[in-house]
Amino acid sequence: MRLKCPHCNARANIRTSRDMGPLSGSARYQCSNVECGHTFKVLFEITETLSPSAMPNPSVVLPKFQRKAKETAQ
Repeated sequence: MRLKCPHCNARANIRTSRDMGPLSGSARYQCSNVECGHTFKVLFEITETLSPSAMPNPSVVLPKFQRKAKETAQ
């Protein structure tokens, strides 16, 4: 996952990552700008299924992505 440093907007690189479960994890990022040097932690979570798996895990339950209906002008 590509991220930018929230302070200087330079590219941030992943240094370590860890699974926290089948749907979540964490990663530590470091800013590529040596003058900034910011290091930060990111948490991520899988929240919806966009396209169903051909090999579904029965223990993983995710809602299907629902497109918002276009509002009709009246």
